[in-house]
Amino acid sequence: MKTTKKNLAKELAEELDVFDIMLSALVELLEEKGIISQEEWENRIKQKTVKSGKLLDFRTIQFKKRKA
Repeated sequence: MKTTKKNLAKELAEELDVFDIMLSALVELLEEKGIISQEEWENRIKQKTVKSGKLLDFRTIQFKKRKA
């Protein structure tokens, strides 16, 4: 079966949803055990995002002008 771009995008979106759920569950568990708070988690993400400088937000990628 040929995978179209639309189907591929849908599959990737579904995988990202699963990863989001998994990460949320992990953070909730760590928070319940008093290991890390949601605020600490968010600050850590921000620090790593800025440090790497490689991450773009989805909207930047989605609406980026394509080279002709």
